[in-house]
Amino acid sequence: MVTVTADDIRALAQSGDDDPVLVLVDGDVQVMAAREAPPAGRGQIIYTQAELRAESGVEVTDLEAEILASGLTARLR
Repeated sequence: MVTVTADDIRALAQSGDDDPVLVLVDGDVQVMAAREAPPAGRGQIIYTQAELRAESGVEVTDLEAEILASGLTARLR
């Protein structure tokens, strides 16, 4: 079972990669530049930094990170 953590959300928020995304690859959640994300079928983009910033702004509180992580985990199940 895949779990997105608040730490994953914080890593996405703080990433300095070019167009960072949260990706599910082989059951593992990773932050990487969108251009490095594996193609469909080998990986799945879960969330983007752009989406995160549009919804929560540049700074993400601990509570926001926990809530978002829970919602993304539920969506993956």
